[in-house]
Amino acid sequence: MEYDVKRSIDHIGETNDIRRLLWHMDDRVKQLSFGVQQGDDCIVVDDLVMNMEGPYPVKIGRKTGLVHTCSDVVVMGARPLFALNAMQVDSVEQGREVAQDLKKQSQKLEVPMIGGNTQMENDLVPCISFTVVGKLVDKPVADASLVEDDRLLMLGEIVEGEIGERCYRAKTKFQTYLKLIEDGVEIHAAKDASRGGWFGNLAEMMVKSQRGVNITGIPYPDLGRYMGTYMVSTPPEEVEKVVSVAAKNKCPVVEMGVVTKKQEIVLGGDTIVDEKKFFELIKDTPYRKPRLN
Repeated sequence: MEYDVKRSIDHIGETNDIRRLLWHMDDRVKQLSFGVQQGDDCIVVDDLVMNMEGPYPVKIGRKTGLVHTCSDVVVMGARPLFALNAMQVDSVEQGREVAQDLKKQSQKLEVPMIGGNTQMENDLVPCISFTVVGKLVDKPVADASLVEDDRLLMLGEIVEGEIGERCYRAKTKFQTYLKLIEDGVEIHAAKDASRGGWFGNLAEMMVKSQRGVNITGIPYPDLGRYMGTYMVSTPPEEVEKVVSVAAKNKCPVVEMGVVTKKQEIVLGGDTIVDEKKFFELIKDTPYRKPRLN
């Protein structure tokens, strides 16, 4: 457990130096509300939400890359409009085979793949990147606006299996989450439990919000595994509505914790990130609140 916690927490700071180098780029983009300074799951300019993922090894990207890239767009409160990709392949034949799998993902998720770039450089390992552009349903949902006494819920099934199963599970989660927004359910914050696992991404939410958490449920025993589920922070009075919408959409949802004012992470009565460590993480994490109207 101690090793998994450390590895998950280390994930928070992986891009800090890069973000500091690019910090003032945000100031040059009009109507930008989420950018380098927020370090959230996507970029938000006006009502457009954009995310880029990869490079993935081709074997992984052709099976699930579009799913992963769409997931971050949706969790920030947007409906994906279209996607692009850039891939390095060994041959024309491999490019055709990969494109067939990308088409499957695109059709099942109903997110058109409308362009990109394909190259065949001899000295490069086959890999692929994705970009997805979406449009906000309402206002953007940040990962860093948790409120004391919020209930933390995990929404959706682990995204695994073959292309069809992955797309089905992801689409069910997307539809459920966007329905919550459309129905006016109050969501203070949300984040995709992706790279860094559910614990690492939860810790990032806490640090950026400067709030602690009492973890009351273990959604999955492996703290660092990619899951593709959503962690949603909502007022206690909204939990019933979330469960109702999830049930109608046949989407799993479980309560996993309560947000606290005290800056520490508690699991099963044990403090696994104390106030001293929490303060160090806050100090080391470059973050500025989004520029919302």
